[in-house]
Amino acid sequence: MNRSRHVVILGTGAFAGALAKAFAQRASGPTVVHVVSRSYDRAQHLAGLANAHAVLADRSVRFRPHRLDVAGGADLRPLLGRHQPHVLVVCSSEYSPAEMRGLPSAWTRLIRAAGFGVTLPLQAATALRAAAAVEASPDTAVVNACFPDAVNPVLHAAGVPVLCGLGNVSTLVSLIRSELRLGDESRLKVLAHHAHLHAPPTPDQEARAWLDDQPLTVDRILRRERRQPRAHLNEIGATAGAAVLDALTHPRDYYAGHVAAPQGRPGGYPVVITGRSIALRLPPGMSERQAIACNQRWSTLDGVTVDPQGKAHFTPAALDVLRDHWPDSPATFGPQDIEELRTRQLALRERLQQPSVPTV
Repeated sequence: MNRSRHVVILGTGAFAGALAKAFAQRASGPTVVHVVSRSYDRAQHLAGLANAHAVLADRSVRFRPHRLDVAGGADLRPLLGRHQPHVLVVCSSEYSPAEMRGLPSAWTRLIRAAGFGVTLPLQAATALRAAAAVEASPDTAVVNACFPDAVNPVLHAAGVPVLCGLGNVSTLVSLIRSELRLGDESRLKVLAHHAHLHAPPTPDQEARAWLDDQPLTVDRILRRERRQPRAHLNEIGATAGAAVLDALTHPRDYYAGHVAAPQGRPGGYPVVITGRSIALRLPPGMSERQAIACNQRWSTLDGVTVDPQGKAHFTPAALDVLRDHWPDSPATFGPQDIEELRTRQLALRERLQQPSVPTV
């Protein structure tokens, strides 16, 4: 009988929940999934729901809840050292896109005006702590689902191991496949950034795609599909991520798909996963350098870019909006600044969520 592989999912939000349920239904071998949350009740509820999905799908997967507040400073190393997971999936950050669907405030208006990228410190802090903890389990592959298009380049430059990200490009690929009724993802190659979850300002900034290595125009497809509620898009991306998680947990000879930020590259790419390695599978005539340059340009649509040294740069427009409420906001920052900026952004968010704060 095959020994169970172990996986750790950090987080119990909407993305983590959809990922756990989808993985429960498709895991191709015996697996124990450890669901980690600062709330034991949330971890227990998600583990119970995912266990039910696994039983209904007749899959050899078991989910176990754990209480651990990594964002609050709890040490993940003992759990990783004890279970030596094949994969650690980070689905927990201190900013959720769901905030934009809640009550409007000066904080949500700031994000809309400046761009999602200004939340990078809140996205990266927990991922940095969690990825650094794999020193206790050196063979663990780190997969980050929290704004990986920008966070993963920061982690990679900091020397913190991160293999790839989930969501974003996979969400867009799934929308295209659904429209085309395309079952075989390997026929499709898409270059896209997190920013493409929203329509770009001009058609020339749209995501690029190829079907059977021939250029495919996707602006009309994505224009229709982007109208779906953001919660639905989130679920689609998480469900697509379950295939990547399975390929890494139960390695096979060849898996062709898409991931965000492989080995710290900005944005999303078509890839081949072979065992524990990831390689780009670009269309003819497209070099790796050109693909990275496309995603780096698209990064500006989110209000932040990350250079090869891991230094983040707010765009001038984003910085102008930030400095209306945070006058000494840095224009650039590196991995070593994340913890301080996280603390300052949490204070800024709390202040801007107060009803008396003037609008941006």
